[in-house]
Amino acid sequence: MPITQTGTGQLNTHPFGDRRPDLFIDSMIKSAAVLNRFSIVDGVKSKLNVPIFGLAETTTDEGFDGATCAFEDTFTATVEEKEMSVDTFSWGFKNCKDALESSYRGLMLKKGQLNPETIDAEFRAWIFDRFAKLASEKALNKAGNDLISKMKGESSYADAVPAGQVVDLEATPLDSSNILDKMQDAYQAMSGVMLSAVYGDADREFKPAYFLGTKAYQAFQIAMAEEFATSLALTSSDGIAKGAIPNYYGMEVIHFSSLADNTAFVAAPSNLVLLTDNYNDTQAIGSEYEAKEHAEYLYGRFKLGFDYMKGEEIVLIHPDVTPTP
Repeated sequence: MPITQTGTGQLNTHPFGDRRPDLFIDSMIKSAAVLNRFSIVDGVKSKLNVPIFGLAETTTDEGFDGATCAFEDTFTATVEEKEMSVDTFSWGFKNCKDALESSYRGLMLKKGQLNPETIDAEFRAWIFDRFAKLASEKALNKAGNDLISKMKGESSYADAVPAGQVVDLEATPLDSSNILDKMQDAYQAMSGVMLSAVYGDADREFKPAYFLGTKAYQAFQIAMAEEFATSLALTSSDGIAKGAIPNYYGMEVIHFSSLADNTAFVAAPSNLVLLTDNYNDTQAIGSEYEAKEHAEYLYGRFKLGFDYMKGEEIVLIHPDVTPTP
């Protein structure tokens, strides 16, 4: 059933078509599976100081010692704040009634020319989903660019990945002949906190994962297939042949398509942050009928930003790690 409008005003106050009010940001994130692994900070209109908590012993190996009735102040909690920000994105689509009527969708329109009847519910649902997918592509590109720029310390970003946790490829491209070696180098460059999370020591719930761009991901898959082909791991080799991606050094290998060639990193997915202004916004898409043009304007607007909690818990694989002022 197509949408109709009553009254003399031009602004369509109905929800977006007859579709159910899906959450646009939620649909966008689920379209880009890797973003669904990030920590989400909601309610950010411009900038926000995100709290980062820590806990440390004030004495060595004595935090839990002692059997007296005295109170021992042996731990110190810290609350750091890290400023993170979002950018505004918008899109627009003009639906001309004449163009719609000249297509087979014109069969869905039942009223005369001077009325706001335009897109039917099925077409509206398709447009919503399509723009959610396009927005996810935009978000992926922004995520890849923003995160790597900050990891490299560009624009004097203060929380860059420490130099000792950078695997510099120099002029050597990542391919199936060296991808496993470089991933091993990254494993060896991990901080003690990251290694503890991999091994499951103490309260280490945030396990790191490898994030690879498309070419690096393909190179990893080829390299693993070649490794299995020369071993007796027939079951694993069969899994590779079917497209399965095994863990490496106990860590998941995640495809992050917007990473540039020869770029990868190791981090806990929860260390990566997606910021938005209203995750549960059901009005992220609006519509307005312009009677004089016999057309309906569809438009959307949302905010997104990407950052990470701690640069010291990331290992970067990149050919150029010189910070840009």
